[in-house]
Amino acid sequence: MKTRGVVAVVGVLGFGLAGCAGAPDGVDGDLVGGWAPMPEPELMVPEAGVCHSGDYRETVTLGFYYNPTDCTVPAALETVHVGRFEGEAADRDTPPNPGTGHWRAAYRECDEAAEDYLGANFRHGFLWLGVGVPTNPAWRAGSRWFRCDVEEYNDDDRVAVLAGSRRGALAGPSELARGCFTYTPDEWLEPVECGEPHQAEFVGVWYSEESRPPRNDARWASVHRACRELIAEYVGVPVDGDLPFRTGTFVDPILDEEWDNGDRGFRCYLWLEDAELTESLKGAGPDALPVG
Repeated sequence: MKTRGVVAVVGVLGFGLAGCAGAPDGVDGDLVGGWAPMPEPELMVPEAGVCHSGDYRETVTLGFYYNPTDCTVPAALETVHVGRFEGEAADRDTPPNPGTGHWRAAYRECDEAAEDYLGANFRHGFLWLGVGVPTNPAWRAGSRWFRCDVEEYNDDDRVAVLAGSRRGALAGPSELARGCFTYTPDEWLEPVECGEPHQAEFVGVWYSEESRPPRNDARWASVHRACRELIAEYVGVPVDGDLPFRTGTFVDPILDEEWDNGDRGFRCYLWLEDAELTESLKGAGPDALPVG
């Protein structure tokens, strides 16, 4: 096939040269015959606002891990933003690796973009955020994008719950949003309706500025102290010396791998060990959290 293609081109060129002396009837000597020029080759760049049938992968391989699907059916993965590596990160011979400064910078951009896309911090929902980059061959060919993907999960299992795009899903009431929880015997929080008896309620996210995750009691105490202040704001009680006697705290830990990749946001919950609350305490005021 290749040989025949070369011969055909040479034949056209020879015919064109003969046309300088006078082309046969019906031939104008135009070498391209009025055809449009071939378009410039383009690298694949993923799109935001697209759902996928596959699971999250750090490296997005076209044909294997790029599987757009209809958002009207449950799909665990959704791309909320596509960014671009610039400067030193773009000058590398290979894509940035997880756990590096360039990866964390991409994660921060994804974190902010996801909040705009979802209508609230992704941690307010049963969602997880990850960064995906091109393959090495695609990078060498010029790809410099990174993809920001959110996945739904429940009890640490990545599952598709919500049919439809998650765009704006956390801007108002949603089955994806965290609310009230009961404290299980195995020391875990199980989501329940706020009208059902419960002991805990999600109140917000606190960001750490530390370079390493908490490893000792003093560091963890600072995390719980910050979360207690979020509880005070959420319920509407003063931040003073009585606050530790009003409420306990529960904090979702951040895995070391997630921390290295850029996650610094702790999910904070108010926790009343012996209570059986049957409504949300948001804006309920001091009487809802008496000093005890």
